[in-house]
Amino acid sequence: MHAFHYHNVRASAGRTSSTWRLKKILASLIAIGALSTVTVTGTFALLTSQETNARSAAASGTLTFSNTIGTGTACLSYNGPANPGNVNTACGALITSSTQNYPGIAITPVKVTIANNGSLDGVALSVYMPSCTVAATPGAPSPGGGNPCAAGGAQFSIQETNSAGVATACRYPSGPVTCVFSANTLQLFAANANTVTSALNLGSGPAHGQSRYFLIGLDLPPTAGNALQGEEAVFALTWHLST
Repeated sequence: MHAFHYHNVRASAGRTSSTWRLKKILASLIAIGALSTVTVTGTFALLTSQETNARSAAASGTLTFSNTIGTGTACLSYNGPANPGNVNTACGALITSSTQNYPGIAITPVKVTIANNGSLDGVALSVYMPSCTVAATPGAPSPGGGNPCAAGGAQFSIQETNSAGVATACRYPSGPVTCVFSANTLQLFAANANTVTSALNLGSGPAHGQSRYFLIGLDLPPTAGNALQGEEAVFALTWHLST
C-alpha cells in the first residue's frame, strides 16, 4: 500500500498558499474599507434648496384728526407742543371775550369740524371740559362778582349736524334732535365730563377720510341778574378719538 505524503507548497518568499490567500483577502478588505471612508467623508453630499422672503415690514396705522373752527385753519392732533405724542393742546379758542353775551340772547353757535386724516377708522369720539373758571370780562368797569360756570350761570349745548348744517342729533344736553338750552348745563357738563374717562360719548367715527360736524352753543339764561354782569366763563373743550 502506498502512503501519501502531503507537502506544503511554498509560495514565493517562503509563505504557504493558504496564509498568502488570507492575507491577500484581508488586504483587499482594508483597501475597500479605506476607499469607503474616503467616499463617505470626501464626496457624499445632500441635495438642498433655499428661498428668502425679503424686506417684510409690519407697519402700524395712524389715528390722527383735525379740529377746524368755522372756516378757519385745521388744527392737527399731531402738530402740537406735545408732538410726537399725537396730542395738541394749542388749538384755537371756540369763543373769545370779544363775543359778549346778553341774558336770553344766545351767541351764534360755533361750528367745529372733526376730520379723521389718519389711516385707521375712529371707533369712539368723545369730548370733555378739563376746567371752567370765572374771570372778569376784559374792560368791564364793574364786574358783578357772579360765576357763569356755577349754578344759575351760562347754558351750554353740543349739536351734531350733517355737512350742510342740518341737525342730526343733540349730543348735550340729551333730548330731541335739535338742542334746547337748559338751566345749569355749563356747570353740569364741567362737573361731570371733565376727564378723558368721564368724557361725553359722541358715538363711533369718523372713519378715516371722513368728518363729523358740531355746533357749540352758549348763552346766559333770561333770568341772569347783575351778578353775571362783566364776568366771563373761561373753559376749554378737549376732543378725543380712539380705535
